[in-house]
Amino acid sequence: MAEGAARPIADASSQAVGESGGLAFRLVVSPAAGRMRHLPPVRFEDGVEYVTAGQPVAVIEQGSSSVEVRAPVDARVSGILVRDGEPVMPGQPLVWLDEFPRRSSGGER
Repeated sequence: MAEGAARPIADASSQAVGESGGLAFRLVVSPAAGRMRHLPPVRFEDGVEYVTAGQPVAVIEQGSSSVEVRAPVDARVSGILVRDGEPVMPGQPLVWLDEFPRRSSGGER
């Protein structure tokens, strides 16, 4: 595929989708229309959920098929913007990620 050419729709499920806020946060947006289903957290530190780049954070169900929603960056989950089971549209913000580096176990950076 030539550089700059559009990717086929089938590739959308394997892509991490996120909109940078221009600051140290990112909104993860829905790649498709359907019903959002949250996935259980993988990592908690001091009661805060962290995700790694490429980690599935939700699934958009579309009848008999589904599309995974992946975290685009390593980050802290700062907010869930859609309740489990609610309908979503393409481009709708789903999860708020804070890109600030997490604290080391020895204290502040």
